[in-house]
Amino acid sequence: MNHKEQFKTLLRRYSEIKDELLEFTEEYHDAMLFDIEGYWETNDILDMHDLNNQVEAFELMLLAFKKINYIYS
Repeated sequence: MNHKEQFKTLLRRYSEIKDELLEFTEEYHDAMLFDIEGYWETNDILDMHDLNNQVEAFELMLLAFKKINYIYS
């Protein structure tokens, strides 16, 4: 897979994570949306390292939210 395809794959995953996080919190949704739009506009492969870090961080956050099990009594 070339760099441009990897970049687009990361952006798609970032967008999926943004939507999945909505099940747990709305706090990051708008910031992530603006971030994604910025990456699409610049389409700069040099930003791939930063984008990859963002995707990894939010994947971990999503995993943490999924592991939290609130039980209200």
